[in-house]
Amino acid sequence: MPLLIAQQFPLGRFHATRWNQNPFEDPHGEWPPSPWRFLRALAARWFQYSRETGDADSARRDELLKALAREVPAFQIPDVTSRGPAIRQYHPTGLERRYKYKKDPRTNRKVLDYNLRQTVKTLVRDDARLLPTDQEIIWAWQSVHLAEPLLDLLLQLLRRMIYFGRAESFCRFHVLDQPPENLGTNCHLTDRACGGVPVLVAKPNVELRLDALLAATSDKMSERAIPQGTAWYYAKLPPRPGHAVAMTPEPTAGAASVSILQFAVGGRVYPPLSKWIRLTERFRGRVLRIRAQQLTGVSSAGYADLSDTQRHELRLISGKDCRGAAIAGHEHAFFLLWPDASGLPTRLICWRKTPFLQDELEALLAASEYPFSWGFGNSDWQVRMVPLPNETPAPRGLYAEAKTWVGATPYVPPGNRRRFRKNGRIRSGETPDRLLQKLLVASGFPEPGEITAVQPKSQPNWVHVHETRRERSSRGLHRTTTALPGFYFRIVFPEPVRGPICLGHSSHFGLGLFIPGA
Repeated sequence: MPLLIAQQFPLGRFHATRWNQNPFEDPHGEWPPSPWRFLRALAARWFQYSRETGDADSARRDELLKALAREVPAFQIPDVTSRGPAIRQYHPTGLERRYKYKKDPRTNRKVLDYNLRQTVKTLVRDDARLLPTDQEIIWAWQSVHLAEPLLDLLLQLLRRMIYFGRAESFCRFHVLDQPPENLGTNCHLTDRACGGVPVLVAKPNVELRLDALLAATSDKMSERAIPQGTAWYYAKLPPRPGHAVAMTPEPTAGAASVSILQFAVGGRVYPPLSKWIRLTERFRGRVLRIRAQQLTGVSSAGYADLSDTQRHELRLISGKDCRGAAIAGHEHAFFLLWPDASGLPTRLICWRKTPFLQDELEALLAASEYPFSWGFGNSDWQVRMVPLPNETPAPRGLYAEAKTWVGATPYVPPGNRRRFRKNGRIRSGETPDRLLQKLLVASGFPEPGEITAVQPKSQPNWVHVHETRRERSSRGLHRTTTALPGFYFRIVFPEPVRGPICLGHSSHFGLGLFIPGA
């Protein structure tokens, strides 16, 4: 029989931050619980057990810890869990002298008060994983069989573990004598990223570094990125009930032919059209970050941490080669917010000419688990992306054939062009309609028969556009993206052409999208 340990959180909250992470940098916390944290908790409770009972047999403790560290456990975790809202509190850290003017009643003059003391505070963020109070987490070691003395010691230590993670994470542990009827491990840890959640474990089948395990947090040995003898493993969390089909494409040969992935967009407040690009930018950025974690195996890795070879692998997502230059041909992925009949951005479409790889599909699905904000300083203005089943038909205008196409989002002429002469007049070939005509021909579409403006040229729509890193750095410390004028056009071709049509500045983020029109 495998070793099974049940863990329950009576308050329905698990508070823990991953190793060497700041709570402000790791707002989602640790989930599932870390096996390395479990070993450290057992070691800490042994000192309490030894003090209370007088049993100072550290050899038996070490044998128990080494036995549990030889194998990475699997988990049965509740299907329905969520990230709770962060609790922010100011904690006092000490007293500092503060000089302040006060009025001397004798002379009626202002003098400095040198005896004033003021409390110094720091902001602390506390995140938690919310889970049902009546369900248990099952830790399962399939190949670990403990002798009677080790099992007795384990029971004694588990009795004394009344919290796990932060001190407010009250919990109970107990060893299961028999496996429950509904036992089925739904969360396994692997050394391959695959868009999973990083969890710190002791390296299996390797001698446990007891000095690193027993080191205090303030020791120099604990200042490493991760302790010696440990590694990041990755957990694929179970899908929520009712979303299993929608959230996980089948890992078969058919998954390699997926060139479009759709998400339903939901939120309390949708962004105005001028700020749609903030959602697509941040969603693509999250996908790139997850892909970087897949390639490097480091939970905190980003696109800037990749090598030239790894960046080359991401070129069909990022749109840049290994040197940071834009790739030609518009072969990389489009991230389009498709408006509904009311003009609201209720669907996100990730589309590419070439099919997505399996790792890319997993990164896209993993990115949808995060909320995305489109406004600064207001966490309520967030939307969530819900994956739609692969069988969901694409919007009518994406692959349609039509002669007439009308702008669904503003078309912004491409930048970095000499549009004006020295006398200040615009060049005849650099007007928005002429540039649109050139882009259509350069993209492989036939020469349009007619391009007409839907609205007067004097009334352009100012929209935010995507900026390169160099453009952002040149603006200094501004917190808003660049806004440029956008225009709506109607394009009429001599013969029907097949979509999608998305052209102009920031077209891979949803600007310049055209749909069939009358």
